Amino acid sequence: MKKTNRDTSFLNGQMHDRTASATGASVFKVIGKVLLTVLTIFMITMVIVGISLLSFVYSMKDESVKIDLKEYKQTYTSYLYVNGSGDNSDQPVQKLSLHSGEQRTWVDYSKIPQAMKDAMVSIEDKRFWEHNGVDWKRTAGAMLNLFGGEDSYGGSTITQQLIKNLTQEDEVSLTRKVKEIFRALNLEKKYSKEQILEAYLNCVPFGSGTQGVQAAANLYFGKNIQDCDIAQCAAIAGITQNPSKYTPLVHKDNNRQRQQTVLTAMHDQKRITDAQYAQAMKESENMTFVGKKGSDSSDQVWDWYTEAVIRDVQKALMNLYSCSSSAASNMIYSSGLKIYSAENQDLQSVAEDYILNSGVLDDDKQVQTGFCAVGYDGRVLATVGSRNKKTANLINSYATMLKFQSGSSVKPISTYAPALDKGQITYSSLVKDEKVENYFPDGSAGPNNYSSDTLSSVCHGEVPAQEALAHSYNCAAAQVCKAFGITNSYNFMVQKLGFGNSLTKQDSQLLGSMALGGQEQGVTVLNMASAYEIFGNGGKYYQPYTFYKVLDHNGNVIIDNTKKAPVQAISSVSASIMNRMLRTVVTEGTGTAANIDGWDIIGKTGTTDNDVNSWFVGANPYATGAVWTGYGKNKTLSSTRYSKAIWKGIFERYLAKQEKKDFTFDGNMVKKEYCVQSGLLAADGETDVKDGYYDRNNLPEVCDGNHGSTDSEADENTTSEGTDSSTSAENGATDSTPDTAGQDDTDSSRPTSDSPKASSEHTEDSKPAQDSKPAASQKPISATPESGTR
Repeated sequence: MKKTNRDTSFLNGQMHDRTASATGASVFKVIGKVLLTVLTIFMITMVIVGISLLSFVYSMKDESVKIDLKEYKQTYTSYLYVNGSGDNSDQPVQKLSLHSGEQRTWVDYSKIPQAMKDAMVSIEDKRFWEHNGVDWKRTAGAMLNLFGGEDSYGGSTITQQLIKNLTQEDEVSLTRKVKEIFRALNLEKKYSKEQILEAYLNCVPFGSGTQGVQAAANLYFGKNIQDCDIAQCAAIAGITQNPSKYTPLVHKDNNRQRQQTVLTAMHDQKRITDAQYAQAMKESENMTFVGKKGSDSSDQVWDWYTEAVIRDVQKALMNLYSCSSSAASNMIYSSGLKIYSAENQDLQSVAEDYILNSGVLDDDKQVQTGFCAVGYDGRVLATVGSRNKKTANLINSYATMLKFQSGSSVKPISTYAPALDKGQITYSSLVKDEKVENYFPDGSAGPNNYSSDTLSSVCHGEVPAQEALAHSYNCAAAQVCKAFGITNSYNFMVQKLGFGNSLTKQDSQLLGSMALGGQEQGVTVLNMASAYEIFGNGGKYYQPYTFYKVLDHNGNVIIDNTKKAPVQAISSVSASIMNRMLRTVVTEGTGTAANIDGWDIIGKTGTTDNDVNSWFVGANPYATGAVWTGYGKNKTLSSTRYSKAIWKGIFERYLAKQEKKDFTFDGNMVKKEYCVQSGLLAADGETDVKDGYYDRNNLPEVCDGNHGSTDSEADENTTSEGTDSSTSAENGATDSTPDTAGQDDTDSSRPTSDSPKASSEHTEDSKPAQDSKPAASQKPISATPESGTR
């Protein structure tokens, strides 16, 4: 029987439906597999995250606060000792006693009124007496705030707040919060609730420089905390959330509102009666504050050195105990420490007297200065932080705290020393004193040299490295630094000379910062004095210290600065050669005004654009010293000679009372004549020669008499005009002419021959040794322009 069209259509439809159904099932099957895979991956990821989180949390389970609350509570007088002066310079004598006055007096738990305890618990941690250090309900809310980038005491218990005040850790991070939680749990296992609350009430800040409820009661009400009533206790408790906002001496209305919030919390939590609440609220409307401070040993004005010691001990205690600055300060004043100062009283006395009374700065009543002297073992011998008589404690020091651009005084440590140590230059290497291409942001060449008190485009062609340093040629320094590597220069200063807290990432990229001292934020006087140690002690850098050691009240040494190992910044022979190069700065170069008759003085001047900063950093056989003068702002100095005059005045008076001695040099340094035209060792019969100093194991070749141009001299006289840029060399070095204040100064394109007498530790040899192994043939040092480098 023949199928009709209708039958055929029906069959085709059925087949189509079955096919579509199969296709749909297949699609759902694929989707199911994908979802299953995603779910499996998600579950595995969550397991991994969970395990990682548990491991992270478990790793912190033993976190604790290192400070012993029982020790923290004790009040002992601390003492600062210093070696005597003159014949008694090795005998420590007591210089200062440090003890707590009313502002820092610890008050026992039994003497704190119940109203004070209740007020603090009510407003800061109402479940304090029930939890084990952590209020988990509040912590969950705090975690949500944390992920939103916020942090507050809202989730912190009193125990956690105590830890935060002791450690001063306020980083907004999950790690810090987890640490804080475990520290709180462990602290409550070790101490009772009463001990924790006692410590909290005695160490938290209450505004206006006060710490603890006793100090707050004395300042705001002129009485002891045990005599404060409910309203007064509430006023004190209300300050802790934000001391700068709620201190009643400045923001009385804010404090009253917060005080009433505290009183309401106390009433709601049944810690005070209806009658007490009504009376305290009434009192709060008309509360008066007396602003009476107690007295303590800080009323005695410390000298600049003592202040530096106190600051450094405080930092050392913070590092040792992972505690806050206020906790460390409390230890200094009340834990019976014995602090042994490293001060040289003779030099400190000379420095203070000269800066205050010599009249050297009388021509300009506004100019400021900072001075530091450092021994060759890192011991800070003396420091003066201002030209003015010191009238207060814990003030800014122009010597140890404030930072200024160093100008050319940085050249020896950023450029010449590391380049010489790596064998890229010698004492007499010819250096191209010509501008570096693409120095400024606009693509022009630079930097500019400094001549006759003005910036100049005049360059000096090829000059020996010694001459370039002695006369502070900016272009030559830029060429050497660029050839050595700007980043290499930065790394040397940070890793070998302790400039990590001064130099910035921007400095590491700018030739003007590294070669010419136009740093982004500047350096301290102490930075510079310490760095120059390497030129008098065989190339070793010691971290500077103002105190030898600290003992606790039981006599145990807890901090010892005398056992710190130095960093070998450059080799001993390189240090000796640099010493001799720096000698010519004060015999024929820009620093002649700092020279002292009868003494082997070395050093380097430094001034910055528009004479905003002036430096002299130098050394003698006893110590290094650095002097900065300026206004501390962008204002031109009336004279750039102050720094040299101060340096000379201080050390001339100090050295007059010291036994004569000389620098000690490395035995591998030899003195030889070199050819001025080639920078190579002089051959027999040459007449245009000078004395230079070299490593006997790496001598230059002997000059062959051919003084013609080399391939690298082709563009010797090509210069490009450029204008200063704040981006590349702002306030860079500007000193490159001799100081005309010195009678023996000369101003010539070539320095006069200088042959300083060296001590017996090095060999003098007027001609090259025949068996010496010559170094590679020498060519003038110049920089190859690099893209993006200024």
